[in-house]
Parts: sequence; structure tokens; C-alpha cells
Amino acid sequence: MKRWKLASLGAAVIAVIVLAIAAQSIGSKRHKVIISSIMGLDSRSAQTGARSVQVEKAVSDLALQLNAFIAETRDRNRAQDTRLRAIHSTTPEPDLKGHSEFVSIERVPDEPFLPVSMTRIGPDEFLVVNYRNIYLFDISRREAALVQLDMPVPVWSPTAVHYSAFYDRVFIANYTGGDVLVAEILRDAGRVTLKLAERLTHEDGIKGPEGVQVSRGGRFMAIADYDGGALSVFERVNDAWIYRWKRPVVSSHGVAIVGDHVYGSGKTIAKFDLETGKELARVSKIGERPILFATCISEDVKTGDLIGSDAMAGRVFTLTKDLELKETFGANGPTQVNLSMPYCAYRDGDDIYVLSTYQDRVIKIGRDGTRSFEFGGPRWGYVSIPSAYRHNTDMWRGLLKADSPSYSMFGTTVRPSYGSLQASDGTRLLMPVRRELPENRWLFYITTIASAGDWIAVAANSSPAVLVYNRKTGALGSVEIGEWDCWASASSILCPSQRYPVEEIAAKAKMIEADLRPSDGRSHLTQAQGGDVSLLDYWREWKQRVD
Repeated sequence: MKRWKLASLGAAVIAVIVLAIAAQSIGSKRHKVIISSIMGLDSRSAQTGARSVQVEKAVSDLALQLNAFIAETRDRNRAQDTRLRAIHSTTPEPDLKGHSEFVSIERVPDEPFLPVSMTRIGPDEFLVVNYRNIYLFDISRREAALVQLDMPVPVWSPTAVHYSAFYDRVFIANYTGGDVLVAEILRDAGRVTLKLAERLTHEDGIKGPEGVQVSRGGRFMAIADYDGGALSVFERVNDAWIYRWKRPVVSSHGVAIVGDHVYGSGKTIAKFDLETGKELARVSKIGERPILFATCISEDVKTGDLIGSDAMAGRVFTLTKDLELKETFGANGPTQVNLSMPYCAYRDGDDIYVLSTYQDRVIKIGRDGTRSFEFGGPRWGYVSIPSAYRHNTDMWRGLLKADSPSYSMFGTTVRPSYGSLQASDGTRLLMPVRRELPENRWLFYITTIASAGDWIAVAANSSPAVLVYNRKTGALGSVEIGEWDCWASASSILCPSQRYPVEEIAAKAKMIEADLRPSDGRSHLTQAQGGDVSLLDYWREWKQRVD
């Protein structure tokens, strides 16, 4: 018994020493109280020769307090780790250029590939969609072939694709079709076709779907309903999808089901209880930077957390289940050391796949390096030092390109912004929409500005058209250069095949007539301050005044 007493007291003394060191370094009141009580016990025991029962009780109490101390310390460390991850979340940046591997593609004439969503259907096979078509991408063969639906649908606009192993079916968010298509994969002589099994519509829950996912056990289907501005959830009951609930998510585009929760992304990222729809968390920032357009969110299968992308910001990110930032990398910019509106990012095993949409490539980032699968011929070969063009994630501040020279146009000063030029008074001059320029049916997303002599050129990564402006005469025109993923740089426009001098582009431009009044009859020069206005309407009114 005496030996047991001595061992217990010895353990208490050791605990005192450990806690004393911890209290000094951490400064916790709890730790100091524990130490004081144990020191008092040790002193009283030595003076009175306390019985073994007293010692046993004291050691038991000490064990409880030690467990509380350990739990508190662990929580402190986790919180500190989260803070440190946030501080270091932008480094190190992975290699985005990697080793180029060219993919043979069954391409639709005169259209870029533009991958926006992808799902694995075999060891080396993925289905990839681009708003117009579905492709079978064989990563080992480096081939991409068109996949046909076995029957026509009213409108065909495949925006997102998800393979459910439970149902052995492919779920397709058919955006402008206003429906979700469910299809069976058929294989015949090396070709893959899709047999339509269900066409899902719902007046409240499916208006313009941009994302879809089914829970692993098949009970729930979640839909990112862009046109509805909501995340919608359906439940499978008696072989039918029953609408359960929807919750607001502005510009809803991405969706992920992780365990008992469902996440929606767009202008914010939100977390909901999958069964009840109760909102559990919502963020409008990723770390310290605002979310511009989180087009994708999915489960990080390696960690059980989340991975996604913000296409407008050019960023890939990983988050905890509670929407705290873990890591982020990437920025929109020229050459393949940057991204160009990455519409989605996935984790597959140890690898990260990034769809860099306007670069026509799928990037696989793994332990053995980066593989760049490029759907087309070689690009950017004329750039001798691509790394010199690498942008950091702070290049853009919200919609405005902060690190850019300013230029005088239409009697005001402008800098490039998303889908617009931003004037010094905050007015956003919105770039022309489809068909507003001759023969141009592509939107202007990320704009950049170059200048030489009397000419200014405005390019966008998402359009083959370039806007040109004569600073001397005020004339405005446009020209198609036939390439996407183009970026202004000083006095040139950099495109994947070559560098175009501004004056060379201007010489081929078709000028726009300025004699028509703006269609709505408003005074855009006086009423647009701090708001949004059509660039063409603003220019026409300004031109008429100065002439």
C-alpha cells in the first residue's frame, strides 16, 4: 500500500510539473487552479499522512481535470491551426502549366471546347459538358468524342453532368431546357451513347438548372437552379423524385451533397441540413476575398471537406465543412501559368482536376506533377518566359482589375472590369452583348485594355472580337481575330497563337455608326453616374455631343 501511495503521489508531482510548464506558457486560469489544488493536496498529505482513499480520490479528480486540460489545449491548437491555414492559404502555388498533352477532339466547327463540368464514368473515362454538347474524354488515349442522346429534347443545353453509381445513370442539368435529364450509358463498338430514362421538370424547383448531384445512397437529388436563384432538393419515393424544399442562393451554380448536408454556391456559398433545409452557414467571402461567382462546389473525397472554384476570380479553393478557408490558388490571366475562368475543380483520389474553361484544357495536379490536357493544338509557343505573366490572386479587387493602367475613353477615365469598363466615377460601361456587334455571338467576360498611338483595343478572354477606339477622332469599331483566351498587354493583344499589335488590329476594324440615338432615349451621360449603362449607348450619346 505504501508503494501505491508513493506511486500515486509521484504521478501527481509529475502532473504538477507538466501543468506548471503549460500554465506558464499558456497562462490559463484553469491550469493554475488545478496546480494550486494539487499542490495543496500534496502538502496536506505530507503533513498528515493522508489515507490511501484520499490519495485515490485526489488522483481520480486530477485525471478528470487533466482530461479537461487536454481537451481545452486541443481545441486551442485546432483554432490556431485554422488561423495559420488562413494566413498561409495562398501558398505554395501549384504548377498550373505542367506537361502539355494534346487531346484529339471531335470538334464542332468554329467553336472552342470550353469544358465546364466533368464526371468520371470509368477508370480512364469522363463525360465533359460545355453548354452545347457532351463529350467522352478518354484520358489514357487522349481522345474526346461527341456523345449523342438517343432522342431529341425540346432544348439541348447540357451545363453540368453527374454520374450516380447507385442508379448507374448520368444526371444532366439542361440549363435553357429548364429540366434535368437522366440517362443510361450504352456502349457499342467503342462508341458511347446516352439513352434517355427520365426528364425531370418542376415549376418551383427546376427553372434553369446549372448543377445537379445525387446522394451516394440515392435518396436525395440536389439542384443548383440558376434561373430560380435557389438550391432545390428532391427525395426519391416509390421510384419518383418528390420535391421537398428550396432555399435562396443567388446565381446558384454549384451543388454538393456531403453526408447529412448539402452545399450550394453562386454569389455566396451556403450550407443546409439535407433533410430539413435548415440553413446552417453562409459566407460571402473565401478567406478575406469576396466571392465573385463560385461556379462549382464538390466534395473533396480525400479529406471529406469541400473543393470548388470561383470562375470570375480565377481561383480554386478548398474549404472545411463549416466553410472556413483551407487553401486557394490561381488567377485569371494570359498563358497557361494562369487560369482562364475555371468553371470547376474536383478532387479524385490524390489528384485535383481543374477545368480551365477558356483555355480549352483540363489540368490534373498530382503528386507526380501537373499534366495539362489540351483540346487543340499547341498554344503560347511564342512566349519565351511564361512565368513572367503569372498573376497573383490579388490582381483583381472584386470586379475591377486593380493592377491595370487607366485610359481615357468617351470623355472619362476607365479601367478594365468584369464584363465592362469601369469609369473613374464608378459607372460601369457594359460591354456589347451577343449580336450587338457585327457577327459576334460571344459575351465579353474578363476585359483587358491595350493602347498604341491613337488607338485603344479592348479584348476579353471569352470572345474572339476586339473593340477598338480612336482617341483622336472618337470613332469606335470592332474586329474578329478568331481566337479566344486573348489578353491585352501594353501595345499588343496576346492570344494563344500569336501577339497582335494594336495598330494591326485597328487597321482591320469595322467602324460602328454613331448617328442613332440610344434606344431608350435616356441621357446616359448624366444619369449613369455610379450605375450600369450600355457602353455603346454611352459612346453614341457622347459622340453626338462632341461632334
